[in-house]
Amino acid sequence: VHKRSEEFSLHSLTDEEAKEIRRLAADPHVTQHVFDSIAPSVFGHQEIKRAVALSLFGAQSKDVNNKHRIRGDINVLLLGDPGTAKSQFLKYIEKTAHRAVYATGQGASAVGLTASVHRDQVTREWTLEGGALVLADRGVCLIDEFDKMNDQDRTSIHEAMEQQSISISKAGIVTSLQARCAVIAAANPINGRYEPTLSFADNVELSEPILSRFDVTCILRDTANVVMDETLAGFVIDSHKRSHPDNVKAMQAGAPAADVATDARRTAALSASGRPVIEQALLRKFIVYARHHCKPVLQDVDTDKLVKFYTELRRESAKSGGIVVAVRHLESLIRLAEATARTQLRSHVRNDDIDLAISVMLRSFINSQKHTIAQAMERKFARYLNLRRDVDELLVFILNRLFNEHLEGQRNTRLQQGIPEEDIESIDIEVPVTQFEDKAREHNCYELGDFYTSHAFAAHGYQRENDQIFRVKQ
Repeated sequence: VHKRSEEFSLHSLTDEEAKEIRRLAADPHVTQHVFDSIAPSVFGHQEIKRAVALSLFGAQSKDVNNKHRIRGDINVLLLGDPGTAKSQFLKYIEKTAHRAVYATGQGASAVGLTASVHRDQVTREWTLEGGALVLADRGVCLIDEFDKMNDQDRTSIHEAMEQQSISISKAGIVTSLQARCAVIAAANPINGRYEPTLSFADNVELSEPILSRFDVTCILRDTANVVMDETLAGFVIDSHKRSHPDNVKAMQAGAPAADVATDARRTAALSASGRPVIEQALLRKFIVYARHHCKPVLQDVDTDKLVKFYTELRRESAKSGGIVVAVRHLESLIRLAEATARTQLRSHVRNDDIDLAISVMLRSFINSQKHTIAQAMERKFARYLNLRRDVDELLVFILNRLFNEHLEGQRNTRLQQGIPEEDIESIDIEVPVTQFEDKAREHNCYELGDFYTSHAFAAHGYQRENDQIFRVKQ
């Protein structure tokens, strides 16, 4: 176990860096940009990158009259087949988080994670030493091979994962240590590979109290898919070519790297959406800045949707055999929504933050079910999973109305000018992107990046060019 220095603490941020962070946060699509910039060397796994990003940003902790503390850190469990980049994600988080402590395998024992008391060899007095969770206070504790720990070791971290404190009563030392950190753990299924025909409890050797303390559980499955396998193989091969020392030196010198594909996606660090990823150093500072300056408040949001979703999900969990949903998961929804607001440096939570939190939680729950039950649940919770489709339909309606208003205005103007009716039908109408996005914000639609590349946008004949949207005539 080792502790990284706080190289990128808040006091090290310059005015220029703070200005760059605020400029980055002003992008209306910054949340998706952050998700795409997590572990760019790992192909796919968008849901895991989303959960990891929200955990790094974290939520606002609450202290009720100095009597009861509600944690703001988001705990994530990565459970899946070997070779699905679980450890790679943990190593990336270790290098990105402002404070991270990494523990692995059976070395992550109770003493190594919490605290230990031993007698000093010189003074012969009892001394207290903090473990990984204590060293990671106000940071992230990464635990690899979480399933290799024995039950006694896992039980010792119950208090640390929820109350975020560690009570010590050993050798006459009675005290409490702070462990205010997010826990991101990776584990393997019981039989080595996740079996979708079995229930979640039969696939993992973890107790219910431990599982309930994880806000998000990500299931990683290594399934055979010809198209995805071909794309993944190309991604890995190109990654090895780019990372060769000779190619790195050539690219640093400004010369074209040898034997590297000329496609922009492969020669530059681009995200899944085709945009350049946020540099790791800038992303690290962005996270530090957001955690320090942003304290999102849950107000003026559709709380009825949260309550209804929680009650429906809890009812399903009681009879499905997947992850057991408890009151902690309602708090998890709030934490995920607050973390989403932090990615845009906002001090309040919006309804679209709630929608994203629900989709993350719901995907985590459905993926833990048996294959047949998961399909039935996708149909039952389709209104939550298809929020993107509903939003696209709303945006198309707004865009159609704007085009009709522009067309009607142009027709009236030209009729007053005496232009024949048949010539008016050939008018080319363009709608400014800013006008459309302003109208969309009036309907609480803020993230429009996916809409411009969606099937609904193209199916209705719309195209975007620079700052204008026009309709292709059929």
